[in-house]
Amino acid sequence: MSALFPVMLDLRGWPCAVLGGNAMAEEKVGLFEGTGARLVLIAEEATPALRQLAAHGAIEWRQRHPRPEDLAEFRLAISAVASREDNAAFAEAAERAGVLFNAADDPAHCRFLLPSVHRQGALVVAVSSSGRCPALAVRIRQRLASIFDAAYAEFLELCEEWRPRISGRIADFSRRRQLWYSLVDSQAIPLLREGRREEARRLAEVLIEAAEKEVAA
Repeated sequence: MSALFPVMLDLRGWPCAVLGGNAMAEEKVGLFEGTGARLVLIAEEATPALRQLAAHGAIEWRQRHPRPEDLAEFRLAISAVASREDNAAFAEAAERAGVLFNAADDPAHCRFLLPSVHRQGALVVAVSSSGRCPALAVRIRQRLASIFDAAYAEFLELCEEWRPRISGRIADFSRRRQLWYSLVDSQAIPLLREGRREEARRLAEVLIEAAEKEVAA
């Protein structure tokens, strides 16, 4: 297998599909939460949770067996059907249509693989075993979750505030990069972990002001 290319996709407005309505499909549908994708479930039957999502308009449910020709209208599709023969047909149709396709627990018919993901606000940590042992990826993700706690999410909220100022006042990329590393390596995150948000803000202000003065000098 060739090396995988890691990427974070912006799915806002993308038509995406999940094929099948079992527990695995329910798990895959959950991955799309908050992405802004236009999600369609194609399945004859669906779990109670999926039925509820459809009833509330969170997803569109087409209550029938998925067909290879369905793939052409989507940009990304995930199959949760158990049949490898079906997945082979779906994968072939997806290739013809230029659709990103994944078949759950069937890496031979995947154009992309889904990593094990830990989220803390805007922080996304993704781990993949390249399809060789997903359980290992899950265990590594669980270990990382104990390290990257809510303080990191809070830090990124502050970074969103600081970024326009830093980008606007420090034109040189090398100096901007140096400042960002200074902020990341500072005591800001430990302070946030202790609930000392204003101290973290003041520390960041000192570092940003010092960088601005250096540029102005």
